[in-house]
Amino acid sequence: MATDTAKPTEAQIKNLVADLAHPGVYQRKHAAWTLARLAQRGNAKTVVNTGAVPKLVECLGADELIVRYRAVWALGMLAKHGQRTIVLDSGAETMILGMIDDSTSVEICDPHTSEIIRTTLGTLAREMLEHIHGES
Repeated sequence: MATDTAKPTEAQIKNLVADLAHPGVYQRKHAAWTLARLAQRGNAKTVVNTGAVPKLVECLGADELIVRYRAVWALGMLAKHGQRTIVLDSGAETMILGMIDDSTSVEICDPHTSEIIRTTLGTLAREMLEHIHGES
């Protein structure tokens, strides 16, 4: 899906949400990343309405680090872009709080420059909690 140039259909977003439960790591990490980017581009409400939040919360418990941190990022972007209440009500906060001391290195894509930013899971968790609490 070309998330940078075209507005996605609800069916496309539902397919991404379904991919959050896929057994393959690639599908789950890609789905979480794409849902975060869609939230940043004005589609947060549609992403929430397709059932993404509970599936992203499930991804917070994934064995694979890349799936966990992309789920954290997606939930933070949904909160930042108008869906704070549903993210707070999802129980994600408690799981994300458990990550704030994690110094594992992760990479995210800067939404303004599309550059890759290196950070830690703990730093990312703290930043996303700020979005969830409306502090940024």
